[in-house]
Amino acid sequence: MINLNHANSTMISIDNLSYSISKNYKISIEKLNIGKSMSVLFTGANGCGKTTMAKLISGQLDGYQGTIDVPERTAWLSFDLEAEILAEDRKNDDSEFSGDGIDMGRSAIAVVTDQAEHFRFPVSEQQVTEALRQNKVLNNVTELLQIESLLTKPFKVLSTGETRKVLIAKALLTKPKLLILDNPYAGLDFQSQHFLSCLISDLIKTGLQILIFDFYREDLPPEIKYIGYLVEGELVAFDHKEQLVNSDIWQRQQSQYQLPEQLTETSFYPELSPELPLLNLTDVTVSFTEKVVFNRLNWQFDHGQHWQILGPNGCGKSTLLAMISGDSSKAYGQDILLFGRKRGTGESIWDIKKHYGIVSNALHRDSLRTGTVQQTLISGFYDSIGLYNQATKQQVVLANQWLALLGLLDKKQSAFKDLSYGEQRLVLIARAMVKMPLILILDEPCQGLDNTNKAKVLALIDHIALHGRSHILFVSHNPSEQLRCISHQLIFEPSEQGYLARVNELG
Repeated sequence: MINLNHANSTMISIDNLSYSISKNYKISIEKLNIGKSMSVLFTGANGCGKTTMAKLISGQLDGYQGTIDVPERTAWLSFDLEAEILAEDRKNDDSEFSGDGIDMGRSAIAVVTDQAEHFRFPVSEQQVTEALRQNKVLNNVTELLQIESLLTKPFKVLSTGETRKVLIAKALLTKPKLLILDNPYAGLDFQSQHFLSCLISDLIKTGLQILIFDFYREDLPPEIKYIGYLVEGELVAFDHKEQLVNSDIWQRQQSQYQLPEQLTETSFYPELSPELPLLNLTDVTVSFTEKVVFNRLNWQFDHGQHWQILGPNGCGKSTLLAMISGDSSKAYGQDILLFGRKRGTGESIWDIKKHYGIVSNALHRDSLRTGTVQQTLISGFYDSIGLYNQATKQQVVLANQWLALLGLLDKKQSAFKDLSYGEQRLVLIARAMVKMPLILILDEPCQGLDNTNKAKVLALIDHIALHGRSHILFVSHNPSEQLRCISHQLIFEPSEQGYLARVNELG
């Protein structure tokens, strides 16, 4: 029994909870009582059950045994919610019937207020001003989160940090007594992480109880005074933060990993002349709804180089990656050379994608609809979302080797969507690497990974850069995620005309 009520009336009570995730794995909590003034971090390694526990407490899952008592007004925020909103927008996409050929989906204010019909895109600033005047709660939440300038924008073009703010606003608009945040820091730049921590502190001070399901952070908001520790689906410890992080059980949870002795050469892209740049962009400008994102970008990516792209949320990093990988129409009409060929001169999207291995949030969302873990990994050979070809024996062998390296071989026949978020990320990293592509695009690859798997992935990327033929293109907001192989940086900095990029050549 775990009881840290401390004379507070119980806000959350769990008794004899048992929930089967798979045949051999379940969430198990004998008894847990949490007082109403206690805000808690629930943490543990990838696959320990954090997200499943968050869904159980927030009422997103049923079919469990035991009892879970929580406040009636409980709000939940997670990547699943973001994915659901974007999936619904894709389902309702009317681009082929739109006059300009593009359906921008719901506006941010439509997502916050859950009034898609009332706030159909485009939304004017006057509409937003009037909505804020009429709804005091909406106005207060908008001021708290500093999102008024975002409310007229399409939700799907927001940066990771902007998306997180909008979804928190959506949750707060319900005036919850309990707010559950699943992996809230993932993908945020340093400024957005600091803003989120300050926001969590301020919300707790107002009396809102918050449960965070994420990895442990040294800069955890000080108002989060308790930690619950999950190991393989079991809540093994629940205590004051200081006591738990110094306990034996916390210190023992470490893993070892090894890197492959050699990399199997599986590349099937044609040899390119080393005289030609891999990528060349000249005076490229991107804007959304008349607002310039980045302006007059000039960038050349040559053979033998490994690049890191740096800049705050909203500067256009993910848009740039989508443009060079064939996933954005913003590339058309621009002066962009990909592997010696001008973009938009008759090449197919598959002509472009065969040179790349990609990890990104967009790919992660789309991959949730695919089949087994093994099939998802093998789809990397074909650059497809889902596997529609018969895998060769060599591909199956290589896929299993990667799964074994990442400690997931025993889950190869599991449904990809049933893995934890961090385990899914590991599979997608292997999917990107499996064909040893000419360019490995890694957009926040370590998002959702525990410290052990993060170290493993970063070491593996450096290993590939050193021993393989792949070139690295790396995006990360976390200063602790450093690659020794990086030779150049493309740094986006704000200006009055949108973000400008400068090149930094490392010694």
